[in-house]
Amino acid sequence: MIEEHRDVMMENYQEKYKKELHQQEINSNIHTLKGFFWIFVTILLLWLLTLVRIFIVDSRIFTMAAGVSAVMGIPVLYIYKKVDLSKHWVKYVFLTLICMISAVIAAFLSFHAVLIYVLPLLLAVQYRERMTLWITYVVNDVTMAVSMVTGFYHGICDLNMLLGSNHSRDWYMEQWMAGTLHFGIEPDPVFVILFYGALPRAVILLIFTIILRYISITSHEDAQRIADLTYRKETDLGTHVYNKNKYEEMINDYYPQVDRLAAIFWDVNNLKCVNDKYGHAVGDVLIQTLSSVLYELSTDRRKVYRIGGDEFVMLIENPVEAEIQSMIESVNAALQEKDGRGEIPISSAVGWAEGCGMDIRKIVNEADAKMYENKKREKEGRR
Repeated sequence: MIEEHRDVMMENYQEKYKKELHQQEINSNIHTLKGFFWIFVTILLLWLLTLVRIFIVDSRIFTMAAGVSAVMGIPVLYIYKKVDLSKHWVKYVFLTLICMISAVIAAFLSFHAVLIYVLPLLLAVQYRERMTLWITYVVNDVTMAVSMVTGFYHGICDLNMLLGSNHSRDWYMEQWMAGTLHFGIEPDPVFVILFYGALPRAVILLIFTIILRYISITSHEDAQRIADLTYRKETDLGTHVYNKNKYEEMINDYYPQVDRLAAIFWDVNNLKCVNDKYGHAVGDVLIQTLSSVLYELSTDRRKVYRIGGDEFVMLIENPVEAEIQSMIESVNAALQEKDGRGEIPISSAVGWAEGCGMDIRKIVNEADAKMYENKKREKEGRR
């Protein structure tokens, strides 16, 4: 029975673990979607400020950048509406599109938006898989290199940062051809841009990526330690249901806020006799058998606590019609099934009560009293 109990606990743990990973993927993608939203809001705001001449950026170029970014937002909106956000490939599509949008903005606005290259990395670091961050870094470097070359020919080129202007390359070429500007023209601008511009930025982004990865690993390890300590603090390690510490915390701070509440008490019958006759190890098997049955029936709304040696209570938030009786019948049926497999008979006394959450202690005491009445009647019936 002990091995069977452990197998059930492990299966439930694996199921909850997979469910949690599934939900984490969805939450991370939702956070990335929020990142898209704020990117588009920021672009729209800057575009409007440019149109009214608050900024001195060429409005035609900025309009082009905002338009291309909006087009790239179409697949994001489609995925949000039509696709399951837990799909493995969704995050890579999102992050690639963010890299591309960052490249578009930087291409057209050049030095005004160079810090936007960090944004895809900040969004990628939230995902659990470390490969996600490194893939984003590579995609970011590629789109950045393309962006810088494109920006030199069609955007507000980096020369403006030195001259304090906002002209395009064509304007500089016209002035140079007319003889009004006197400076040399680099014969191989693409090489200069990639070697002296893109490469240093890629190295800086690499440092950002390493730092972000380190922070991510440290935070993940801290979260695991906290989760493990919390589990040990709140869980009865012998039965894997919540312990009395968690029970006291919940009835003091949480359950009084619940509208309706039901309490069901269970107590293993004849445990003292079993311990005296067969030893405490066999008695522990009976306790673990009852706890495994209750654990299988527990949910976020139905929590099970071990509050004594062989005493367990299930607290049900806002119970539906006939749910209490259903839980009692399910436990009895499961114990009867397990009773037929072993040499030691197993059964339990049960009692329940229902009421308002603010009366939690009254409800628990009433259920406890009914459980002992049930145990007393069973003992008298066997005489």
